[in-house]
Amino acid sequence: MHICMPTMELPLSENKTGVTMELPVSEKKTEREPEQQPASPPPQADANGFNFLTIIALLFLTVNSADVAYRSRHDPPTLAFVVFAYSDLMMLLFCLKKMEQLPLEGRERLKFPVWALSTALILAFSWRVAEIMPLVLAVVVWLLSGSVAVGGFYGLFIYRETEDGGVVDHAYSLAKTNELSPEEKV
Repeated sequence: MHICMPTMELPLSENKTGVTMELPVSEKKTEREPEQQPASPPPQADANGFNFLTIIALLFLTVNSADVAYRSRHDPPTLAFVVFAYSDLMMLLFCLKKMEQLPLEGRERLKFPVWALSTALILAFSWRVAEIMPLVLAVVVWLLSGSVAVGGFYGLFIYRETEDGGVVDHAYSLAKTNELSPEEKV
């Protein structure tokens, strides 16, 4: 009975004692520096920095919002929601685009507008969804949207990391990392 096992072919060299196998120089185990992989290519943009996919998506959003606003022109709450959601989303996207263009130091001043606009959009969608839900599910929707708003605030304004990956101690932390002095241990 013959069992066929896959093998790796290596170049063979002969000497007086018989056949020996040698690895080519490129396959010998040596300490090499890790290869640098090229950075991922930027999104498809022309020389002016316009991304055509983004423009198509914004155009679709604008046409769709205009269509919904026209169809709901006799329903003021729905019309107000559509106009608010569209304008809030456009302002949020504008702030995010500006935030991308600024250096790291300049981004701090746009954190609050981004958080406020995203929180307003979350609360507006929660309001619309909670209207059609039973009471228990509406409470769940409001609790989830509130937790997202509070979590976003914590992540943007309170939570800080050190350069080595640890968390910076701040006034709002629940657990203090201060060590006790020998006198306090007694």
